[in-house]
Parts: sequence; structure tokens; C-alpha cells
Amino acid sequence: MNKTPLLLVASATSALVLAIPSEPRVVQRDAGPRFSAVQTDLFSGPGAQPNAWADFDNDGDLDLFVGFRRARSRLYRNDAGRFTDVAAAVGLELVPEVRAAGWGDFDGDGHLDLYIGFAGADSMRNRLYRNEGNGRRFAEVGARYGVDLIGVTRQPAWVDYDNDGDVDLFVAFRDQPNRLFRNDGARFTDVTQESGIGDPRRTVGVAWFDMDADGDLDAFVANQDGHEDGFYRNDGGRFTDVAPALGMNQPGRAGDHGSVGPAVTDYDNDGDLDIFIATYGPDVLWQNQGDGSFREVARGTPLAGAYHSTTAVWGDYDNDGWEDLVVASYLADQAEAPDHVFRNVRGTFVDVTPRAVLEKGSSHGIAWADYDGDGDLDLALANNHAQGTHVLHRNDLSAEAAGRSLFVQVLDADGRHTRAGSEVRLFDAATGRALGARLVDSGGGYCSHGTAPAHFGLQPGVTRVNVRVTLMTRSGRREVETRDVDPAGVARRTLEVRAPR
Repeated sequence: MNKTPLLLVASATSALVLAIPSEPRVVQRDAGPRFSAVQTDLFSGPGAQPNAWADFDNDGDLDLFVGFRRARSRLYRNDAGRFTDVAAAVGLELVPEVRAAGWGDFDGDGHLDLYIGFAGADSMRNRLYRNEGNGRRFAEVGARYGVDLIGVTRQPAWVDYDNDGDVDLFVAFRDQPNRLFRNDGARFTDVTQESGIGDPRRTVGVAWFDMDADGDLDAFVANQDGHEDGFYRNDGGRFTDVAPALGMNQPGRAGDHGSVGPAVTDYDNDGDLDIFIATYGPDVLWQNQGDGSFREVARGTPLAGAYHSTTAVWGDYDNDGWEDLVVASYLADQAEAPDHVFRNVRGTFVDVTPRAVLEKGSSHGIAWADYDGDGDLDLALANNHAQGTHVLHRNDLSAEAAGRSLFVQVLDADGRHTRAGSEVRLFDAATGRALGARLVDSGGGYCSHGTAPAHFGLQPGVTRVNVRVTLMTRSGRREVETRDVDPAGVARRTLEVRAPR
């Protein structure tokens, strides 16, 4: 199988043909996604950095937290597609310079809690806000649980690294070794040293997934300031950096280059998970070879453009069954450094960046979610420039196209969000053909961790599907399959899959 992707960019006025001897293709430039800005009077204000979706009030729709520099945080409660900022009312109107945010149910009570990290090394202590019941009030408990860290905080992630059923806390830093805290119920225990995951380099982004298919979560670590990247293989709770052995460490980078934001999905629909890395320098796409190794396939293509990228997110905006890619760019002296939207046409990437994203784009946070329940992915962007904003773009797909989708929410046996890093695979129920894989969010979109369900667009001709979820358990990888699902018959097109006890 030839796993080399076809990647190209076309101008706004012409088609670009890329001839590959074994499989030539012509890809016409299309108009790209059609977006409409939502509640522009509310989704305004400069300085936005992390943004993360979660149903914090358990009412069945997704709400949005946005952290800011030079301004207080906002928590946008979603009421049937209409948003209200309730941060102050629930106790989350934080001081400025929020740089990181992660949703997770650390105490297992069925209510999502929020971890907040700050930008300054000698200023604010990081905070852990416990949700005291359907989002009515949040109480700060960071000191009580021993996670009120001080440092230049970046990616937080709520992941079950030891497969004991509760979520542990990982926090990346730019100024000190990364930290891992084991959840011991009444308190978190710092296991950084004994686990070996305390990378001392300048980390910004981390992506957790089971890279070697051995039943536990590994961590790809994106490091800045010319430092090499890390890939920490988890062997029973002890981590080893295997990036050099895999050729994925990127040695010899200049001091002003480095990795920022990893994003994981199955972009080529072959059933395994690949990694795109947004970088200061040429961006990188690591294609999973299915045998525990990865190959860099962006080099020499427009996906490897030096866009000074901060983060990237995968999402099938047109519901054609192929994951598209949004890449955010950051330049300190530009409010709107050009972002990029790449449409995935059966493994060929075409630049289809719409004018709306060029005019009101991101510099940091990016997060897809179907906030209005119509079946397509909407896009929240965060720009931390003094003239930037944090626009919410509604995806204006046709009703027919929007309906060609399925969302899969993976929960534990008690209905709690503790299964980050689980894998979801889709198959055509009629033929058994594999349709691709997705990862339950384990952190991304710039220093954020949300709990939006995994999303699949449906390829033409697919009407019913089999859904296979792979969970990480004490006994290794365990699969749960739901067969012959009619996406049109699922409420809000969201299938809930619970882990067995």
C-alpha cells in the first residue's frame, strides 16, 4: 500500500494538478467551509488564549470556556444554541493571564471540573475548580489536592495513565520539568520522578494516545526553543523517551524553531492514528506505519509551510468522511497572521481557507464542536493579540450534508468523562469496510483539554455503521462494539458508549 499522501495548495483562481505516477489526480479549488459569526457582541474582546468545550452543566449541549491575557476568563453557557457568559456567577471569573485550561471529572461525581494554568513563573498559582453540581458553582481546591503549581504553564491533560479507572493530571511547563500527578482519591500524588515523564525541555503541547497498541497511553511531547521533541512510551506506568529511536525527535533545530501543538487523528482512514505537529519552522505530519513506527510525509508539500504555527486541529467540516485540518499562525506584531484551512480530499490536502477565517482567525486556541446539534462541526477561535478576538463560527453546511454524521461519546461504566485517549473506529455495516479512526480528546487545540464527542462524517453510500471503541484497561486494550447503528436514528446524532465494568 502506498501511504504517501497527496498534499497540495491551489490558488483562489485556478486548479492545481499534482501528478503522481501511480495515481494522478486533479483537484479543483473549492470555496471551502461557509461560516457565519455567532453572537458577535458576546464573542468579542482581545487576548483569548485557551478555549475548551465541555457540557459543564449536564444539560446535553456543549459549553465553552475561554481564558484570556489582560482580561478575565469567560464561561459561555449554551442554552439551545444561545450563549450567556456565566463565569462570574459560578465562580470562574479568573484574573488575567490564563494560559491553559482542561476539563475532567477528577473526583468521579459525574460533574466536569476545570484545571487552570497561568503564564507567569512567579505570579499566580494554578487552580483546580471542583464543579459542585451541574455547574451551579465551582470551588477552588488546588491547594487541598496538591496541584496548585507555580510556573509557565502549558498543556494540561486529564488522562488515566495507570489504567485504574480515575483520571490523573499531567501538566506541561515552559520553565521546569513537566509534571504528572496520580489520582489517589483524596489527594494527588506527584509521580513525576518515579514515572520518568518529567521532560525538562521547553514543552508547549502534549498528545496522549496508545502509540504502540499495548493498552496504555503514551505521550508525544512538543518542545520549543530548538529543543528536541519527546515521545514517552508508557510501560506499566514507567515512561521512556523513544523519540530518538523512532527518528521523531527533530534534532539540530535553530533556537527560534520548535514544536508547539500536536494533533492526532487517522487522516488517511487506514485505521491507525497519525500526528500533525504545528511548529515554529516547517510543520510536520507523522504518518503511522501500523508497526509502531512513523514516517514524516509533509516535507516538500505545502503542509510543511513555515507558517509560524501555534496549534492545529483535525475536523471533518464537510462531513465527507475525511478529516480536514485547521492550522493557526502567530506573529506578535500582527493581529491576523494568516491561518490555514486544508480540506482533505481522499488524502490530498487543498488550501480552502475562507475569507471569514482570514479576517477573524486564531493565534492560539482552536476548537471544533457541534454546539447547535445540527450534525456539522462549528469552529471556535481564540486570538490573543491586543486587536484580536475570539470568534465562534457556525458551520453553514446544507441540512442534508450536516446530517451525514455521527458523534460518539465515550464514558466509563458510571457515565463519567474518564476515558480520554480511547480510540473510536467506524465501519460500514453493509460491507465491513473500515471508515477511519478518531481519538477521544486527550488535550490539544492550544493548551486545552475538552470533552466534545468524537466526530465522523459519513462517506457517500454509507447509511448504517458499526462502532468499535478501544479502551485502555488494567488487562490491556478492550474493545466494545455497537453494531448496525443508524446515525439518523440516534438522538442529536450522538451515540453514547460506556465502558464495561
